[in-house]
This record gives sequence, structure tokens and C-alpha cells, in this order.
Amino acid sequence: MPTLTSRKREILKFIVSEHVETASPVASSTVARSSNLRASPATIRNEMVALEEDGYIHRPHVSAGGVPLDRGYRQFVSSLDPDVELDPVSAALVDKEFGTVQAYVEEWMDSASALLAGLMSTLAFTTIPRTAPAPVKSVELLQLQEMLVMVIVVLQEASVYKQLIRLDTSVTNSQIEHARNRLSEAIVGVPANSLAARAGRVGAGLEQRAFDSAVAALRKHGARSNMEKRFSGISKLFQQPELIADPAMAQGATWLIEDSYAMAAVENEINPDGSVNVVIGKENSEESLKNFSIVFCRYGTPETAEGTIGVMAPTRMPYGAAIPTVRYLANQLDQMTMTVYGG
Repeated sequence: MPTLTSRKREILKFIVSEHVETASPVASSTVARSSNLRASPATIRNEMVALEEDGYIHRPHVSAGGVPLDRGYRQFVSSLDPDVELDPVSAALVDKEFGTVQAYVEEWMDSASALLAGLMSTLAFTTIPRTAPAPVKSVELLQLQEMLVMVIVVLQEASVYKQLIRLDTSVTNSQIEHARNRLSEAIVGVPANSLAARAGRVGAGLEQRAFDSAVAALRKHGARSNMEKRFSGISKLFQQPELIADPAMAQGATWLIEDSYAMAAVENEINPDGSVNVVIGKENSEESLKNFSIVFCRYGTPETAEGTIGVMAPTRMPYGAAIPTVRYLANQLDQMTMTVYGG
């Protein structure tokens, strides 16, 4: 992104904050009158033209005020204090609510999503914590037809997963046995969610095809089985001015709620360091989410059990409040997950 002067950063920060509050374009006269900048409306207007040219804001028409674009929101988020804490009133509300929750995982999820939706006035979601995937116990290659092989993966907790491979050429029993032995050496004893990292341990041809099929089978199962989720604030999201003006935007919300693979796609964006994730507009990989932002965080640990909590809103989201709120609730769920699952 182009380097912004301190004055441009302050103008952009004011435009984002004002637009989040009003859902309306922010005029240069408003910036000059209400911000702490000592600059004339004409100077502010020139700076806003420069911000528009650099892709931080746009103006619906020449005489209109500025509206932040994805790049403007990203710059705003980058300027926020990453360690800012949740305000004491909201923190006390969360503490009080979680103090009354019984020792049932489903109650945590319902309470967490309801609290987050209430605090942020938009759609909130949580996923049920998933226990650490079991290691692979064994793998088998079974030739069904001359050029059709079944890959069978058995996990130590007795789950069995199967995937078919259609080959381009026939293979001998010796080739199948060799591929099975190499595959066993690469993945037996490895947790199911860590198989992809073992790709370099298998060769080409049938070995590679069998390995890819084993990973695909376990990934599909994981996407189906580990995404039990709770939603709150659906009506709050649909009451946002953007969705009232453009009902077609609702497609993104319904996709996240209804599609069984949607949360897996969102979780692909998760930061490996455990920090809060902020995905803005066109940064989303799913086309139907291009007008939305998602702020979310993983809780728990890969070694015990983990889940996700977050909020989704139009890109006009109060990021400064969303990030510490999500982080605080994730920390609460961390503690509860450790109590039940250990760690």
C-alpha cells in the first residue's frame, strides 16, 4: 500500500470511524469541523482526493463525501493497538454471563454467540470444540478392478475412511504392495490433521495418488463432522443498512449459516499464532462474502480440543470493538475448554 502521511492517516481514521457510526459518506467539511486536524476544508478535500486516487476511499459522486474501501479498512485495522483490552463494562457482562453457565459445552456455545451478537449487534458464531484428531493406525490399498484402487485409512480411534482412485494405467500387485508400504511408513502414527505435512515422504505415481486420496478423505470427513456451530444475531445482521439497501448481500450470510463446508473455508484463514483474524471484503476467498468482514479467533489447543468464535458484518464494521471483544470471549472459552478437556 502507498505510504500515507500522518495527516492522511488521521483523515482516513476519522472517515472510517464516522462512516461506521453513520453508514453515510463523510464530507470534507465534517472532517474539518469534527476532527483534531488544523486544516481548511479545501485542504481536507484535496487530501481526500488523494486517498481516493490511492484506493482507500471512494466517493459515490463528485460532490459526495468519502466512503472507505477495503484498503481503507485494512489501513485502519493496521493502525489499531493490537493489545487493546475489552472495555470494563463489556468485560464485566461477559464474566457475569459465563459465571452462570453450567458445565455443558452446548451452553458455552450458545452463551458465547449470544453475548458476542449482543455486544456487536451483528451475526456471531461459535463452533463446538473438536478433540484432537486421532493418529493413523493403518492404511491399505485394495485393487477392485484393473485400474480402480480403494484407499482405506483406519485411525486409532477405529474410524475408517475410504476413497477410490481411478488409474490411467493398470498396476501390478507388486506395485500396489510397494505403494502401500511406502504410504504406511509416511503416515502411520501421524495425527489425521498433520498428514499434509508428510507429502514429501512419498514418491510419485500410485504412492502420490494414494497419499492425496487419504488426505482428501480425512479432510472431507473433518469438514463435515467438526463444524457443529451456533449462530446468534441473524436478525441483527439483516437489519444492517447495507443489507436493507441490497437484499442480494444476504447470500453471503445464508452461505455461512447453511453450508456445511462454509466454516471450514473460513477457518482456512486462521492465523497460526492464535491471534485474532480480520478478513475484510475481497480478502475473503468465498465470492459471496466479498461485501462482508469476519473477525474471528480460534480457542483451545490442537493437542486437546479447539473451536472458533467470531462475528460477521458488512465491511462497515466497528473493528476497534470487534477485535478485543472476540479475543476476550476466546480467552474465556480457552479456560473452559482446558477445564473440560485438559491442557
